[in-house]
Amino acid sequence: MRRPVLAALVIAACAVLAWQLVVNAQGRMLLGDFRAFYCGGSTLLHGANPYEAGPLLHCEQVPQPFGLHTARDRVDLPAPFPGYALALFAIFALLPYPLAAAAWFVLLLACTALACVFTARLVDRPPYAVLTLLAVAFSVAVIPYGELAPIIFAALAGGALALRRGVNMPLIAALAVTALLPHVALPVFLALLIWDRAARLPVAAICVALAALDLVIGGPQLAISYFTRVLPNHAASEIGFITQYSMTWFAQGLGAPDRVALAAGNISYLVTIVFGIWLAGVAARKFADPAFLLLVPAALAVTFGSFIHYSEITLAFPAALLLYARTRGTARAFAAAALVLVALPWQSIITQPALVAPVVAGTVAIALIVLQYPPRWSLRLGLGAALFCALAIVLAWQLGPQTAPHAAGAAFDPLLAEASWARHISDQTSSSGLVWWIPKLPTWIGLVSLALCGAYAVAHKDDIAGVAIENAPAGT
Repeated sequence: MRRPVLAALVIAACAVLAWQLVVNAQGRMLLGDFRAFYCGGSTLLHGANPYEAGPLLHCEQVPQPFGLHTARDRVDLPAPFPGYALALFAIFALLPYPLAAAAWFVLLLACTALACVFTARLVDRPPYAVLTLLAVAFSVAVIPYGELAPIIFAALAGGALALRRGVNMPLIAALAVTALLPHVALPVFLALLIWDRAARLPVAAICVALAALDLVIGGPQLAISYFTRVLPNHAASEIGFITQYSMTWFAQGLGAPDRVALAAGNISYLVTIVFGIWLAGVAARKFADPAFLLLVPAALAVTFGSFIHYSEITLAFPAALLLYARTRGTARAFAAAALVLVALPWQSIITQPALVAPVVAGTVAIALIVLQYPPRWSLRLGLGAALFCALAIVLAWQLGPQTAPHAAGAAFDPLLAEASWARHISDQTSSSGLVWWIPKLPTWIGLVSLALCGAYAVAHKDDIAGVAIENAPAGT
């Protein structure tokens, strides 16, 4: 029975992925984010500043075949990674870009498979159940753009599994990979330092090693400029971008000045990671499962904040799935809501109405296979998803795109790539339109449901179900 289901899921996921690859290639945006990563690594490899506009634009403007991303109109995509992360992309930059893009694409597919296997072991479910959860999101909003999410997802799930088993070397490797996204790694590292004695030395060693690598690669000046120049400019560059899910976007859409919106994003990030670190420790102790120490802080790190895209929100999936597997009653209902609402790229239907079909089919499949609901209830959820999509599309047709220029409240550093990117974003998008609020609501509600699930579960002993799979006690 499992093989036919797996085969059908793989075929369906491949069909949607192929479709989206073609769509991106037609717009010359195929693997667009990887182009920025590659050029950042290439710039670093050639001894130039990987954050400055000139070297990046020179690399990104080179024409590429097969619809691979090529910068236009002197707009370059920034590569806002610390030096140690850009060192990874410098390895890819040793290859011609088409070959590097192909290697990256294969790596993303391999990491997606690993993510399914690792997460399945965490929750004692077949890998095809995890693939059901990932299929639409990764095929539409992650892999076609060359995002890092599959790699970080696999690292989080694999690291949680290693922590549960008490195996240090895989855990160290997983944490080092997670550090490629510093804003996700920070609360994970802090949670381990605070709650797990055995992990303190490995985490400290990783931090020292990454800091040393950062200094060796670019020197102190480049490392300092990442925090003092690049991060502030990058957060401000997408304040009004319609693809943002951040608290900064939320506040700016409500009419807050840019400075207030950025402050709201930073404060929300601090609040959510503090809550995530606390919740992770309490959940790890109450469920007797240290896997929560990695997964919960990562999930809360991508809840609101100052700069969050949907691809990063997919990193909340493992925590939601583990909570669903380990809870019952009200807490499990919150986890179920989180899984259905967060796992589907609702906003994508505005720009591609044809995506309603995979989104609705994904809703039914998640209800049937992941949540194990009866067919009748699964079809009802699918009907609800179809009605919501219809409402969002009708509003989009009636109201139009509702985008307008956004006058930036502060000047950008003209030497950084973020300056031209901010102008590009400001000329095209504003976050004030109802069209862009409606399709974000399911994702936001799902993230809040995930936080409520964790809080409710640790506060109510009766909502804890079962025992941890392959459990090893936390080192608290």
